[in-house]
Amino acid sequence: MLLTIIAIIIVFVAIIIGQFIVNPTLQPVYWMLVFLLFVSVANIYMTFYYYIKLRNEPGIKGERGNPGLQGEGGGKGVCVINTQCDAIQLCDQFIKTHLKELLPEYERVLDKQNNSQLLNNRDRSILSQIQSYTEILKPKCESGKYSKEEMKALIKNSFK
Repeated sequence: MLLTIIAIIIVFVAIIIGQFIVNPTLQPVYWMLVFLLFVSVANIYMTFYYYIKLRNEPGIKGERGNPGLQGEGGGKGVCVINTQCDAIQLCDQFIKTHLKELLPEYERVLDKQNNSQLLNNRDRSILSQIQSYTEILKPKCESGKYSKEEMKALIKNSFK
């Protein structure tokens, strides 16, 4: 549609300007220049049109490429956790849940923190203690040596 409008405008302007050329030998040269102008404008229009069209539409799916290089190895000693053999999946959550049971003040501090209330020095102290307990107990939990019951006992004994 836009190309048609541009073509019509070029033709009308060319006819009007062509009326001012009085030398009959320059008339064919003038119309060749007008034709080249039209071809250039049409080429620019089609370039933009197809660029926009092809950019927004996915192409045909090609064939699968060659496989890439093998990635880096995983962490040492980390295995797939089997949930059927009483294994602990989320150590942080497990430890903090049992610390809440042993230290009721910790749950109160978490409620204050979740409600965006200002924590006093005692609350900050409780949070730092829980953080240090978690950092100590987490490697033991992630080692996979302990069942849930053994880990609960280990957490309980860390308070004595």
